[in-house]
Amino acid sequence: MNVVQSVPVIDVTTQNLVSSALFRFRAGDTVSTRAALDAIRRMDPTCVDSDDDLVELVVMAAIGKTMAVVFDHRSR
Repeated sequence: MNVVQSVPVIDVTTQNLVSSALFRFRAGDTVSTRAALDAIRRMDPTCVDSDDDLVELVVMAAIGKTMAVVFDHRSR
């Protein structure tokens, strides 16, 4: 009997956008959520993910690379 496991779908494009936005930062740097969102929206104006979803991905990626995060995206 063949059993297919349910695998969560990961939006690789969005993850690539976040990685590209954080590419120039190094461990110990501080990442601005506003700057990251602006970079992501410039790279892909058709991105349908909400700002909150993108910020979550930015935070997870930044923390994984030992970067600090400044939550300044709502102070526009």
